[in-house]
Amino acid sequence: MGMETINAADWGVLPGDDVSLAARLGALLSTLRERPGVRLCMEPGIYHFYPQGLPLHRWNISNHDACGGQAAGLLLEGFRDFTLDGGGSRWVFHAQMLPCRVAHSSGVRLENFSLDLARPVYSEGVIREVRPQQMTVWIDPEKYPWHVENGRLVFTGENFRRAMHLWLEMDAKTRAPAWGTEDLYFCTETQKVGLHPAIKAAAGDLVQITLKGGEHFFAGSRAGNRLVFRHHPRTAPAVYAADSKDICCENIRVHHAAGMGFLAERCENVTLKRFDVTPSPGTGRCFSAAADAAHFVNCGGKVALERCRFENQMDDGLNVHGFYAVVRGRPGARRLLLDWGHPMQRGVQLAREGDVLALMQANVLRPAWQGKVRSVAEDKAGRMVVELETPPPLPEEGHWVAENLTLSPEVTVKRCVFRGNRARGMLLTCRSALVEDCLFEVPGAAVYLEGEAEYWYESGATRELVFKNNRFVNCSYIPAWGAAPIVACPKAAHSGGWFFHRRIALEGNSFFCFDERILQLRQTGEICMTDNRYRATRAYPPRKGTRYDVADCGCLREFHAFRTQEKDESTSAGETQARASRA
Repeated sequence: MGMETINAADWGVLPGDDVSLAARLGALLSTLRERPGVRLCMEPGIYHFYPQGLPLHRWNISNHDACGGQAAGLLLEGFRDFTLDGGGSRWVFHAQMLPCRVAHSSGVRLENFSLDLARPVYSEGVIREVRPQQMTVWIDPEKYPWHVENGRLVFTGENFRRAMHLWLEMDAKTRAPAWGTEDLYFCTETQKVGLHPAIKAAAGDLVQITLKGGEHFFAGSRAGNRLVFRHHPRTAPAVYAADSKDICCENIRVHHAAGMGFLAERCENVTLKRFDVTPSPGTGRCFSAAADAAHFVNCGGKVALERCRFENQMDDGLNVHGFYAVVRGRPGARRLLLDWGHPMQRGVQLAREGDVLALMQANVLRPAWQGKVRSVAEDKAGRMVVELETPPPLPEEGHWVAENLTLSPEVTVKRCVFRGNRARGMLLTCRSALVEDCLFEVPGAAVYLEGEAEYWYESGATRELVFKNNRFVNCSYIPAWGAAPIVACPKAAHSGGWFFHRRIALEGNSFFCFDERILQLRQTGEICMTDNRYRATRAYPPRKGTRYDVADCGCLREFHAFRTQEKDESTSAGETQARASRA
């Protein structure tokens, strides 16, 4: 039986700059909620979405800042076997709305559209002059309205007025984070850590930033480079899926969002196919999403990414993880009182009925007890009260945490591109993963495997990670974001023959490196390397380090582990990148 096709235009949902568009589309969607098997098609063109006439929602969105409430442009709750075909249209959202939310649904497909914000929540400028303690920057006042107020650089938008607290410098040629720099923090009324600049406006839309005392700018800063100014909290992903299954996003381009490009919580079986997070063409921007391109929290089943392109987002490309909840007590024989370790996890549910929960010491992260969840409630303070089928032990003295062992997916990532973003390529703390035929061209670690209950409290010991036929091009040139192209550094005490990550395999990969560093691995049971290739480049000055930085690991198996190609003295960074892209 085929799907029923409905044309949005027949319901008055047409391209244009109409303040009532989102409300009309919402009314149409409400009529389709109880009709499974519908394909809703939109006409090509540019659609402007405004929050007027829409309810404000207070969602607890993982890895995002809390906000006072936000409107959703498309709200898909309780849908089954539903397809939304954008017809190649472009969607522009105003006043920092959450563009799209899918919740408590199954079989939802989103396809064929692009997303952007009318006024990005970040801004840009170009360095005109730079000295160790003084910098002059040009900022386009039409694209990024700004002024200097009480010695602070303040940016304004449709519904915000915020002081810059952080910037990232982007290389004028590569349009990626500049070598010799990293995040530069500035003190504000709310942020107490960073530099203390004197800021003043000058003629010609210039702003002059002067440092005092022993403070100075990075030695790698250069005139002509671009600055991405960060002045807004991380509030809303472009596409937010929660408590749903069998979700597919295909042929979608996210050019900007006030948070992640795609975020899934407690979802099963999610596919991203040709889901691109890239700067908006024609705008000249060096940034795309304000945070990770794709992020999965407490998901299960299968997560698949194919032919996605993640470029210039202001955090990692892909992050898959669970989270550790802090044990605060045992209010009953079968109950645990759990709290959140990081404020950006607050309100996100750890478990559901039937899930298996494990208890462990935070500095060891080795399961000491397991039990099945009977129910989850909350106390008067909003903390989680989890009832288990069997009585858990009384936690001993020390810092104990709980982890959901059920919600950890099998991940496949194929023919994807990770390039030019702040920080790392992918973080994988999940049951298992296959990463194949991908290109990594990032300033930090291409692959970063952690697991810790100290700061982000992101969980997920892996059973097997396989990296096959990938290209790693001049990664880890900003060491603050990873000491090698491939890093595994769980913050867990080494205990006998137990290892946090079980097995990592590298098969047929190509490494284009400006120094010897390839692996930095800790707490990994088995490392297997077969038929990989290494080629030296001159893209950046080399850093000290060995090819294998391995400690507190199990066996290292090598079968023609690396075949070193001859160094080509004529190779420049651009030539290396072009050759790797064509390979």
